Amino acid sequence: MEITFWQETSGKPVTILQVRGDLTANEPLEGEARKAFAGGARDMVLDLSHTPYISSAGLRAIHTIYMLLRSADPVDESSAVRDIARGTYKSPHLKLVKPSKNGLKALTTAGYDIFLELHNSLPEAVASFG
Repeated sequence: MEITFWQETSGKPVTILQVRGDLTANEPLEGEARKAFAGGARDMVLDLSHTPYISSAGLRAIHTIYMLLRSADPVDESSAVRDIARGTYKSPHLKLVKPSKNGLKALTTAGYDIFLELHNSLPEAVASFG
């Protein structure tokens, strides 16, 4: 698995984390996300368009990144639990791009599609931050 990250600055700064290869371990992705977060990143896109498979460890990494970003925003932190239960919540800080068929199955089975936006392209996901 190879992970690269960079920042797009067309308006609001958005950090892109691109995964190439199977997402079968949580630490590499979490480590890169924590580095970006320590550098000030508060809005991230996880590009899964080159990720054929997501294991439970990969799901754990995605959830950890989601929680890291959510905890940095008191408004999001307070409304997330309530609005997830209502089915009206989508994370304003983490978006996913084009998971494979197998990756999408893992994400939907775990219920991540309930609170994370899934986009068809990187530009679409970046633009969704406004």
